[in-house]
Amino acid sequence: MRFQKFPRIWFVGVLAAAAVTCAPGNDARKRVVPSYDLFSGRLVQLSADQDGDGALDQWTYLDGNRPLRGEADLDGDGRIDRWEYFDRSGALTHVGSSSRGDGVEDTWSWIAASNGESRVSRSRARDRRFDRQEFFAKDTLLRAEEDNNGDGRSDRWDRYDAGVLREAAYDTSGGGRPDVRLLYDDKGRYVGIESDPERDGTFVRLSGDAAAKVKAGVAK
Repeated sequence: MRFQKFPRIWFVGVLAAAAVTCAPGNDARKRVVPSYDLFSGRLVQLSADQDGDGALDQWTYLDGNRPLRGEADLDGDGRIDRWEYFDRSGALTHVGSSSRGDGVEDTWSWIAASNGESRVSRSRARDRRFDRQEFFAKDTLLRAEEDNNGDGRSDRWDRYDAGVLREAAYDTSGGGRPDVRLLYDDKGRYVGIESDPERDGTFVRLSGDAAAKVKAGVAK
């Protein structure tokens, strides 16, 4: 799995389109429509037709010349499929997208790396609550965390090597730390299961019926 990079192009694109539209001799089909606050006169929105088909497909919300957030309809189906978010300095912080292309925002790619890792947050329930976090080095998946019971805490931790799943650890007791882990070889094939019955960080290898029973419990 690879990290999907989202360069900062849309807000800059709106400003560039505004300049192009206003320049003499340029294609008037590519238009930018500004909106201003009725009381303060400050610029609050730029709406743009980036592809020149006559329909607005990009909206940037502003406080004067500082961008707050942006939205775009990239495929022209009338539904938003890209969302941009900015901090107080106007720097892009993260970009939202729709995994199904249906106008529901469910995936967020964070721009700034932390400890050399980039992050993608997902809402598999599509309710805007992050229930899976993925961490990348450049564009290679390193690890992932999941919240499968909706309590706001991670209860599954996956570790990858060169993008291949090598370990999946589970919190089966609700204690906030893993007590079962599945192991995989360098091809991503399951090779065994371990358990920490005392929940003290000491894992022991399971086999036979005990392994099958525990594995069935976490694979539900």
